[in-house]
Parts: sequence; structure tokens; C-alpha cells
Amino acid sequence: MQYVLKDLSIDLEARAVLRGDTAIKLPDLSFDALVKLIEAAPEPVSVAEFASAVWRTEHVSDETIAQRIALLRKALGDDPKKPVYIRTVRGLGYAIAGSVARIENRPAPKSLSFLSRRNSIAAATGLACIAFAGALFWNIRNIDSGPEGAIADTNSKSSTTILVNRAQEQLRLHQARETDRAITMLREALAEDPNRFDARLTLSFALSTKATKFGGGDVEKKEAEALARALIAERPDNSNAWSALGYTLGSQGRSDESLPAFQYAYQLNPKNAPAISSAAYAHLMRGELHQALSLEFHARQAGGTSRYAEIQIAQSLELIGHPAAVEWQAKALSLNPGQVVVLSEIARSHLRRGHPDAALDTLAQAQGDDQTAPQILQLRGRATLALGNIEAARTLLEAAGRVGHFDLIALNAAYGDVTHAEALLAPAKLADIESKPDPDMRIQLAEIAAALGRNDDALRFVEQGVNLGWRDILWLKQSPFLGTVMLSDDGRQLESRIERELEAQRRLIEGTEELVLAIGG
Repeated sequence: MQYVLKDLSIDLEARAVLRGDTAIKLPDLSFDALVKLIEAAPEPVSVAEFASAVWRTEHVSDETIAQRIALLRKALGDDPKKPVYIRTVRGLGYAIAGSVARIENRPAPKSLSFLSRRNSIAAATGLACIAFAGALFWNIRNIDSGPEGAIADTNSKSSTTILVNRAQEQLRLHQARETDRAITMLREALAEDPNRFDARLTLSFALSTKATKFGGGDVEKKEAEALARALIAERPDNSNAWSALGYTLGSQGRSDESLPAFQYAYQLNPKNAPAISSAAYAHLMRGELHQALSLEFHARQAGGTSRYAEIQIAQSLELIGHPAAVEWQAKALSLNPGQVVVLSEIARSHLRRGHPDAALDTLAQAQGDDQTAPQILQLRGRATLALGNIEAARTLLEAAGRVGHFDLIALNAAYGDVTHAEALLAPAKLADIESKPDPDMRIQLAEIAAALGRNDDALRFVEQGVNLGWRDILWLKQSPFLGTVMLSDDGRQLESRIERELEAQRRLIEGTEELVLAIGG
């Protein structure tokens, strides 16, 4: 799909804006804001509509949206006093100035289909320069299209195979825009061949990746789950299909269901290292650090690779205060420079040790569009808050959308805006939230309760988090909202309980000779 706005051509599939032959580089939020304006033309787009469509949340300040529109106008060369592309509609929002033409992309002849797609991808590539995550991460490799172990036929010249292979290449980059491109290509492949197994499998992984790392929502998670379950129904002995199910269940905070799916995936294929590593992450989230590390090193011995193994090993080691944690962080960063998940976890490490400046320096290593990945923005917001810059922190958390939503609610409640905090902690709303076995969410609820001054509720949520496996004492003590709560008698008792749990895990790890040798340090 393409739109023409005066001298601009906007290609939705390539996420490209051209003026003649000149590409206009737009960050993802700016591009999405432009598309929302174009799709609504000639009607204005309100602040609430921008918040829902672009930031994927209910609450974004007028100032944040005004700043985004100002950046978009600047990139397009538009003068707000004499607008050519975007006009301000007082009291209603913003609208396109002038008319918009819509052009349907015409399918190329079969002999030219690959060439046209390749040019489209090349044009888009020229423009491109996710607290514990609460989800599991998958290392996309070639996905089998036939029986277990068979790889998609890279020698085939069919347009469907080319699209699937290209999508897998995009997903390996682990970047927001490339993930969106991969999803678009996979949908095109499935339009050509709706039953293609590897296309549906890769799409399930891609949707879960978007949900966990790049601000996707419930729609992506549910579609990913439906795809995975359908694939399992077709091929119940396919290890990758079970991995896809585990991944999407983890993205929904359903770790009690995701762990058995991953366990069965590597039972079906003992060399499925990413499934083993993802099962290890599920154990890490449950506070079972000995099991987590045992599986991580088992995955390494299996001969496969998992992009997040080193950083997950570092997480477990840091929780028990092992000196080798720093070494494993360095390994993770060396193997994955600029990667969002690795940078985010290292930044969290700095935050939990009270070094917000170091956290910001780490997050600044994100490249291109990953600089505005929701996880990066959220952690920048928390680090900025720790440095005392309240308004800048608020702006960053707003820009993080769903990922920064709870942090923003806590921040606003701490400074007198309690409406959303009280609504979230209402019994009817809490019933749904508390039905999910997600320790990270409990700590976020604790921060909101503490910001409201409801310390007893905050302690209750922290205790629930500990019951579910939360073991990060330093994060609790460095929280800008939970400091007073953790200094109370009940808070100290919870801290002592976590320390006892960690000591038990430490002794289990130190008593396992194979782990001691593998960890090093």
C-alpha cells in the first residue's frame, strides 16, 4: 500500500517516505504518526487517537504528541505557520493539509516478483540506520518446513520461499523496524501459500518478538499463540512448534505454562539449544537459579546457540553476588554489541547498584531505531528519574508506551495525580492482574501502591512477587518508590527471606562441580 501526499510518496510496506528520489528518514513514532494522519485524512486526529494508534497506550500527554508532530514537521520541512503537509486543528488535534491519493501495490509478474521485493527492501534498508523482561526470548534461525530437522529449501526460487528466507534474515537483526518488515513479508508469503508451515512458524516467533521487545500488544500475542497451537495440532512432534508456543506463553506472563512447552521442545530435540535456554530463563524468573544455570550450560553442550545465554547466565550470577557476573556481562556485550535485551539488562544492573549515569551510558549504545525501543525508553526514564529530572523521566516513560505504563502511573501518583493509580488498584481490575503468575508485575503494582502511600498493599504485592520467584533485592531497595517500604520491619523480613532463598541457591550452585568449572571467575 502506498499513499501520495503532494510531493511525498509514503510506502507502508517498506515504511519509507520519499520526495522524488530522496528518502526522508523518520523514526518509527514519527512514521506511525504520519500514517495515522494520512489514514484519517481529511479528518483531524485527536490526542487520544494518537495515544492509542501510535504509542499503544491510553495516556500520552499533549506535550509529548506536540513534540512528536514538531519533529515530524521538521523532518518533512513543513512550516507550522504556513503548513503544507500537517495543520493544527485547534481543540481537535492535527490533520493532513490537502488531499491524499491511495495507490494499491500491484503484484509483479512472477518472473519479476523477487526483483521488485528486493528493491523495496533495499529502499527501506536505506532508511533504517524490552524490570526483568517478563518474557522469554528466541533466537531465530532457519525454521524447518518439513519433518523435524529439515530446513527450508534455500535452493527453491519460489517467491514464497524467498519471502520466508528474507523474513528470517530480518528477524536475526533483532531490531524493531526489521521485525515489522519480517511480519509484512511473512503475511505476503501466507497470502500466496496459506498452509506454508515454516511461514506460519516464523510468523509466530516474529509476533512474539514484537510483543516482548518492541511494544506489541495483546493482538500480536494471541495471534502468535493461535498459530503455534495450530502448528502443534498438525505436527505434535515438531520441536520448533512447541518452542513457538512456549515463547508466546512467556510473552503473556504465563511462565507456568511456557516452561513445560520448552521442556517438551528439547525433549523432542535435545539439540534445540534455544528451547533449553528459554526454559532456563523461565526457571530464572521463578528464582530457581541452580536449575537455570544447569540448563544454560546444558544448552551450550548441546552444540546450538542462543543469543541470550550469556546475559541470562550473568543475571543468575549477579543475583547470588558471584564475581563472574561481570565477566559474563562483558561476554554478552561482546557477542551482541548494541543489542536491546543485552543493553537493557546491563543497564538494569547499573540501576540496581545505584548508578543511573552508567545505565544511561549503556543505553546510549543502542543503534538506529533501537534507540526508541520501548525497553530502552523505559529504562532511560527510570535512570532519569533516579537523577531527579522528573519531567524528562515522564516524557520518556510516556514514549515507552505499554512498557513504561506502570512506571508512569507510579510517577504521576507520587506527584499527586492518583486517578490512574487508584483505578488500576481497584478490586475489579486487580482480580484479572493477580490471576497471572508474573512476579515482575507484582513489583510494579507494589511501586504504584507505595506511590499512593498504601504501604501495606505495597508489602503485600512484594510478598506475592517473592512467592512467585522474585529474588532481586537490590532492585527493590533502589526503587524510587519502594525505599521506605523496604526499610520497614515487614520489608526487612521480606529481604531476609529473599537472602535465605538466594543462599540456598548459591550453595546448590557451588556444590555442583560441573557448574563451578563452567562459570569460571
